[in-house]
Amino acid sequence: MRTTTLCLALAALIGPGCDDADDGGGGGGGQDAGASSSLNLTVDAPTAALAGQTIDVPFVIATPDGPAAGLQVEGEIEFGGGTAEAGLSDAEGRGVIRWTLGPSPVSQSLRVHVGPAQQTITLLAGQADPVPTSARFGDVPGWLMAEGVGGTTEDLAFTPEGLVLGVQGGLIRLDAEGAIERMALTGEALERPLGIARDLDGNLWIADGGRNALMKVAPDGTVSEALVDDGEQPLAGPNYVAVGPDGKVYLSDPCLARLIRFDPATGQVDATLLFDEATEGGPNGFAFRGDTLWIVTENTVLTCGHAGVAAVDAPVAGLFRVPVSDAGFGARETVAEALGVFGDGLALDEAGNVYVILDQVANLQLAESAVWVLPTGETSLRKVLVADGVLYANLAFGQGAFGPEQLYISLLSVPPFAGAASRGVERAPVGFAGWPLLLEVP
Repeated sequence: MRTTTLCLALAALIGPGCDDADDGGGGGGGQDAGASSSLNLTVDAPTAALAGQTIDVPFVIATPDGPAAGLQVEGEIEFGGGTAEAGLSDAEGRGVIRWTLGPSPVSQSLRVHVGPAQQTITLLAGQADPVPTSARFGDVPGWLMAEGVGGTTEDLAFTPEGLVLGVQGGLIRLDAEGAIERMALTGEALERPLGIARDLDGNLWIADGGRNALMKVAPDGTVSEALVDDGEQPLAGPNYVAVGPDGKVYLSDPCLARLIRFDPATGQVDATLLFDEATEGGPNGFAFRGDTLWIVTENTVLTCGHAGVAAVDAPVAGLFRVPVSDAGFGARETVAEALGVFGDGLALDEAGNVYVILDQVANLQLAESAVWVLPTGETSLRKVLVADGVLYANLAFGQGAFGPEQLYISLLSVPPFAGAASRGVERAPVGFAGWPLLLEVP
């Protein structure tokens, strides 16, 4: 424990009406409402706790005359989620706040206060034990089976109309209650939509792994082909897509080991970023925070058929960040390496914590699929969620009626790692809203 003492002047610790026993108004034992008394609030701040754990935060209240009994001390969550129960000081001025930490192993904050006296506690929560899992949202597997849709799901994105999910041959949409409908599309056909992103004009940009192309879905549902090469060679495995703060469309192609920037205004690629497949893997999921791009990579031996580049189960997945400007991509920084075999989805919350999906493989079988987080200012990742019998694919923070502090996770069906049951969407609370994207959904 570390002890913090805060002394503040409180006007009239005993409020008006506390000296009603002296009806004459003079010479009574109560304190004058205009008097001033000094209140000492001492909080024993915990230095360690796990995400989701309930702990006692002891406090002591005293005045120069002795303990302050019978005062209610409040606990208010500043950030991180969780709950706090108020405490009442006893005859010795002692009490406890019951603090249940939020679900993410990141920095969390509690404000302890009584009147104007207050103290804020910030604590870096440890990884929960056991690590929780996510829960199903909507019956996507049942809907796909009833509609005769095969293949897998992969990415998701929020629009004002709902949650858009890629399925074989098209797109479906879920409302905040989990009801599902097929989106009406015309024009060119979508084959295997993997990445999905929405721009400010309402267009959806799709990384189509079946067509090896970047596709555009206009607000009226018209589908057109936007890009089939990186400016030098054909796309080989377009995977993830996002719209940057500059309005340009960013596309990962792990099979080319490249991140590609496409300018819709010119119809041209104006920048690329190359990775070393053998040591860094190919880029998969990514997300912006300001002008910094966070990127996670994957082993491409299985996903791209690049035998000999590395061992099939080599844990080459890494986390990187790179500044982006009008001129293109800046110098890449390695944040963490050897994180797993496959890195997939990536998202940031409002506090700058980075959430990433990492998959571990053993003997060509899925050993674990999990969401990890890199807390702001830290150098090591902590596990947030572990998949239960499914394979995690991509991440998006809920918007509007979907709940801004809910993390939505799309699932991937890839035999032998995961079968047809691993399709659809799951979700879990994380205690933070997502980092603002280009679109604010009402």
